Amino acid sequence: MSQLSSKSLEYSSKTWKTLTQWLHSKKDYKPEYLAEPEPRAAIDEICRILSTPLKNLSVKQEIPAELTAALENNIFFFSGFKTHHELVEASKLLKDENGNFKPFKQFLKDVEKIDDTYNRNYLNAEYNFATASSQMAVKWKEWEADGDDYDLQYRTAGDDRVREEHAALNGITLPQSDPFWKSYLPPNGWNCRCTTVQVRKGKYPQSDSEKAIARGNAMTDPLKKQIFRFNPGAQEKIFPPKHPYYKAPEIVKQVLEKIVEKTAATIEREKYLKEMEILLDKKVVKRIDGGSISIGFTKKGNKHLYSDTIMRVEGVSKNDLKKLNTSLRKSVFVKSAELSKKRKDDITKFYYFKDKNKELYYNVAERVKMDNDGRYDISRFLYSITNSIKK
Repeated sequence: MSQLSSKSLEYSSKTWKTLTQWLHSKKDYKPEYLAEPEPRAAIDEICRILSTPLKNLSVKQEIPAELTAALENNIFFFSGFKTHHELVEASKLLKDENGNFKPFKQFLKDVEKIDDTYNRNYLNAEYNFATASSQMAVKWKEWEADGDDYDLQYRTAGDDRVREEHAALNGITLPQSDPFWKSYLPPNGWNCRCTTVQVRKGKYPQSDSEKAIARGNAMTDPLKKQIFRFNPGAQEKIFPPKHPYYKAPEIVKQVLEKIVEKTAATIEREKYLKEMEILLDKKVVKRIDGGSISIGFTKKGNKHLYSDTIMRVEGVSKNDLKKLNTSLRKSVFVKSAELSKKRKDDITKFYYFKDKNKELYYNVAERVKMDNDGRYDISRFLYSITNSIKK
């Protein structure tokens, strides 16, 4: 039975239709388009499916965070390059033999084979590979820690479905540091069910390394199979680094790298904004000329403060953000300034406070809004941080 038989693991037909509608409306495909919402959704859909084995594994055992991040990153790039090739092939079917653009209904029918090939047949084999590869990657990291205190042994599934060339490796027993494992740690092909286990040193006779490598070479001798000469754990990659999907213009990699960078930045931003939520219940009372004011924090203001720390301000780190109430409490009032022009956000005035130890200024906004009863509601909140203020 296919491991993608579960409905939740099937490639979404809605995602595919949306992608083909988008491509049909563009009437062309360029790698730069991968960052647009529709291709991104297709990449994420493949990524969702191929990441499932790793996620399932992480429920059963603890996986080092660095390894998880590397493997997830590899799955994303693999999914991105795969989507690129799908779009390249589909774009060639946009026009008929006379060079005219096909109606969408005809185009959708013509690309069915691409959908079946990439998102059914190939994806099924890739899912199976990801399952075996993620297991081996995690185990390899554990074996690295043990070094050569134990041996590793290659084992097939032991039934009549085992490929002859894979059966030739069954029982090979070598230390973890042997070069054999650099290229022939399973899986060694699509739908390969072979595995490797750690065994007590001396329980099995060690194999001849050169002969073992020769068998591994014979197993992967055809050019198409040479891509499987890699070690998922040592290289921290789920999929073969020399997979044909990666044969693409450099711009594809660059676009995917930008997506990863932007995604990572978004995740980090959400992390720190979540930490800053503690400030929403805080109030800081500050003395100013002629009295005192109460200063709070808002969600919108916190977003502004986060942007300040990563784009404009020196002397304050992201880890300082959740403690801004303390920094503000220790600061010294400098001045206030009424705004001469009306703002859409109803801010009418700013108060400026200088950090006690650093060249930092905490800029507090005063907002005046009229409620439904015609009464004015005045609130003050930390709006921004700067390294200087106007004299």
